[in-house]
Amino acid sequence: MSPGNGATAANPYRSLWHKILFFLAALVIARFVLEITGTPVAVTRYLSSTAGLLFAALYFAAIAPLKRGAMKFSQYLLPALGFSAWTIGWVILATLITGAFRLQRSHFAGAADYGDWGHLGLHILEHLIGMGVLFIVVFVLMAVVHLLWRWPVTVGPGVILCALVIMRYWLEAMRVPGANTAAWSSTIGILLAAFYLGGVGPRLGLNRARQLLVPSLVLGWTWRVWVFFAVLMSAVPSPYTTHFFDRSQGDVPMRLAGSLAGTVVEGFIAGLLVWGIAAWIASATRGLSRE
Repeated sequence: MSPGNGATAANPYRSLWHKILFFLAALVIARFVLEITGTPVAVTRYLSSTAGLLFAALYFAAIAPLKRGAMKFSQYLLPALGFSAWTIGWVILATLITGAFRLQRSHFAGAADYGDWGHLGLHILEHLIGMGVLFIVVFVLMAVVHLLWRWPVTVGPGVILCALVIMRYWLEAMRVPGANTAAWSSTIGILLAAFYLGGVGPRLGLNRARQLLVPSLVLGWTWRVWVFFAVLMSAVPSPYTTHFFDRSQGDVPMRLAGSLAGTVVEGFIAGLLVWGIAAWIASATRGLSRE
């Protein structure tokens, strides 16, 4: 391959980076501008840079191999760090502006930060520490999607399942009524994933029921892994409460261990259910195609 061709081949990958960085920056800027212009918090809170970063990580892990080719685990370290640092950098900038100019409508800095550079510095330090946590979470999300690329048919539904879990977790954390958060049910998502697998699998060479077994189990376990991550995040002491895990019941380590064991068993059972539905859909599709 000539140098020119190599540069051309790299362009889509760089373009993917640029689009994600633009999205993350725009998310922080949009929330900041809306807040200082008086938009209610009930609206601006949906422009969460943390949730946006997680969605960006999923998108990158799902799309990057199509732009660059096969990737290794280590090749996700730089994007995970870059996206996390970029997002926190914009948050820190918004925090500095809010604290320096005493912008009371903005949530980025509190009243204690106004005029107190020491307190504002501690606030920024908290963001920097949080960047390390975000980096780990983002890298784990990318790593799981990277594993799904061993079975390409599972990448799309696997990412959608994670997006559903993130949406429900975040809405519950913001105390949106349960009747609304239930609409983001990942349980319904795994059933839809089964129909997807049965419809798309044969078109990717998975023509027999036994060929659908492993992808089905992978989807079942992937779903439960995403839910377990939400359980872990809910178990960490924080002001957020979700249905995934109730810290007030105590005995957190034992309950987390039980949840981990349930992830293995429930994922296997869910995988068998997905397999049954996928095999049925694949069979029905083949029957229709012969007519």
